[in-house]
Amino acid sequence: MRRRLLALPVAVLLLSLVTLTGCVADSKKISWQQDKPAVATALKDTQTAQQHLQALYQEQEKRIGTNSARIDALEALDVKYEGLQTQLLALSAQLDDLRVKAASLAKMKKRPVAKKVRRQRKKIITAPSQPLAKATPSEIADVPAVAEVVHSDVEKNAYTAAYLALKSGRYDEASSGFKAQLKRFPKGEYADQAWYWSGETKLAQGDRAEGKNAFQYVVEHYRNSVKHAASLFKLAQIAVEEKHQEKAKVYYKKLIRDHADTSMAESARAALRKLEQ
Repeated sequence: MRRRLLALPVAVLLLSLVTLTGCVADSKKISWQQDKPAVATALKDTQTAQQHLQALYQEQEKRIGTNSARIDALEALDVKYEGLQTQLLALSAQLDDLRVKAASLAKMKKRPVAKKVRRQRKKIITAPSQPLAKATPSEIADVPAVAEVVHSDVEKNAYTAAYLALKSGRYDEASSGFKAQLKRFPKGEYADQAWYWSGETKLAQGDRAEGKNAFQYVVEHYRNSVKHAASLFKLAQIAVEEKHQEKAKVYYKKLIRDHADTSMAESARAALRKLEQ
């Protein structure tokens, strides 16, 4: 661009010289002394034009620099927005986990057999040699309750181990852990969350198809799960990545309709507006 601008005055000067030379050749009566003022005027005009073009070039350079700075600032804001959105989703997932834990604790408090189970365990520890025949009918009736609590603890421990493996980046271990948990406890208390985090694990491993299947399973089989909204959001994001914009809109709208007053619904509204633009 700059070379073209600087080349223009030189071309004008050459053209002027050629024209003047032609004029001298055509009219032998015009002497150099007579032609000298015209040449000087042409040179001066050429210099003025060159200075004008140089000023225009500097102005354009200044504008380009200003626009580049604006573009850099907009790109920085876009990166910052994406980072904040990622943090928001992570905080939302943590909040969902805390709600699940609170609900689990509330259920445990409502179980009237919990104290009896502790008493039974204490008796077993303090009197291991006590014959089973001396147990009262009510104590024998509590044995299924003990088995139920132990069963729940085993499932919870399996889920926790797989979840911590995922958060630590040990994706193969997490995938195997969630798979084993769901195989042993297909209808367990933590099955819905195991399905969801299994989907997250598959995405982290680059297996989008299996991740999508896991989120779809939560949507279809656990409508009251705390992970139902998050699964819909994930399905919408995957649809966007696969260039299925209309399908993504369907997922976002379902999330907004089914979970209107949640933070995930706010995120879905923002994503939906972006798609509709």
